[in-house]
Amino acid sequence: MRFWPLSVILCMSLSATAQTQERPAFLQGHQGPRIGFGMASQSSGALFGNSSNLLFGPLGGWHFEAPLHPQMSLMPEVLYMAKGFVVRNPAQGTRSRSVYRYLEVPLLLKISTDKGEDGMYLLAGPSVGYFLSGRTQTWLNGQLNTDIKYDLTDSNRRLQFSGVVGMGMEGDRWAFDVRAQTSLTPFDSFQRVQNVVYALTIAHRIPGKKPPAREKED
Repeated sequence: MRFWPLSVILCMSLSATAQTQERPAFLQGHQGPRIGFGMASQSSGALFGNSSNLLFGPLGGWHFEAPLHPQMSLMPEVLYMAKGFVVRNPAQGTRSRSVYRYLEVPLLLKISTDKGEDGMYLLAGPSVGYFLSGRTQTWLNGQLNTDIKYDLTDSNRRLQFSGVVGMGMEGDRWAFDVRAQTSLTPFDSFQRVQNVVYALTIAHRIPGKKPPAREKED
């Protein structure tokens, strides 16, 4: 959790810069904080499949909207999020939880479904994640049995590439969406498993320069 203060400082700096300086042309759209919660699992090869129970965790960060067309924007984000899984065996009284914390940078294409300035939109695009830390814990009959932190000192597999799809609704100042993300590179090269995250997010949209007016149909 020590990365949260750094994220807050970064977001505040970006917001202050946006107020005092003219932003580049490709970042003249909305921007703002995004928060939500994710439901993480792992898949053994099936697209967006689950091979374990869901791990619930918060996510948060900052998003930008770069208008490309009145109905299309490029939406890069910087997010702190948790991946992982939970396995329960009530018959044996065991439970295990693995949490992998990532700094995630999605590069999404946001497409509005109509010509109105607000309304429904679709999301799709790639994402790259950087593995920050991880921990595996196991319980037996409700008692913590093991607690192991990942040693990433000499790891060369901290980058993970993923694909993201989603849909949402937006207004003038707020937007929310549901999205699904699955890693395209395996988390474990031996077991060939993928990290899967389903998320619900809400964003505050700080207005930028308005996109070109949309032509009205006759």
